Amino acid sequence: HVIDTIFQFEKPDIVIHGAAESFVDASLVNANEFMTSNVLGTQVIINACIKHNVEKLIYISTDEVYGHLTNEDAEAWCEDAALNPRNPYSASKAAGELLVKAANQSHGLIYNITRSSNNYGPRQTSEKLIPKIIKCILENKKIPVYGQGLQIRDWTYVSDNCDGILTVLNHGKPNETYNIASNQEVTNIEVVQKICNIMENGHNLIEFVKDRPGHDFRYSINASKLKSLSWEPKVKFKDGIEQCISWYMANQWFLK
Repeated sequence: HVIDTIFQFEKPDIVIHGAAESFVDASLVNANEFMTSNVLGTQVIINACIKHNVEKLIYISTDEVYGHLTNEDAEAWCEDAALNPRNPYSASKAAGELLVKAANQSHGLIYNITRSSNNYGPRQTSEKLIPKIIKCILENKKIPVYGQGLQIRDWTYVSDNCDGILTVLNHGKPNETYNIASNQEVTNIEVVQKICNIMENGHNLIEFVKDRPGHDFRYSINASKLKSLSWEPKVKFKDGIEQCISWYMANQWFLK
């Protein structure tokens, strides 16, 4: 009812649907919340788009819907790779994608799907890896690292992701999917060490803990399709992580 009322009064031409439960660890504890938000919630948005004749729906998905790569040399995923989610979070996002595509076939809803690599930047909640590390160092608490921290992620600064989404919105072909990635792959332990180096503290706080069940080893996506629309990531990981730390240091209230 709330969403329908908003659409009724705002009459949006284009909807960007990014709302989601997105913390894998939490999805392993309680998958139901993820199904409610990411699956049923997406259908609520789709229903409103259809009812109010929205021109286009942009659905923000994740590289995690592809599953994981089992070695460092495996080729990055392109958009036509098979979906193979391995945890409740990524399964719920993949389900959302299928609902969007079904709405296109059933009701003619025009859409684009973006699959983004790991994002980082200001205002990210402290459950996520980078702000969690910063928070632990500031509070002199142990920094938990799963396994040996060798899992590999591709890190994209939030402003580059937003630029990618806007590029798809303005120039993407209807009913197409686009990967968004900066192709800056780093292991989790390297991320921890980089932050400790920049903050000049925290190396003694690193604590290796038991790995979580089914922990994906490596994500890597090919963003050539998006780059063909004249998009390029602007922020290098080294610069982005420094900007990120500076923001959290100046806004420590956010981590409380």
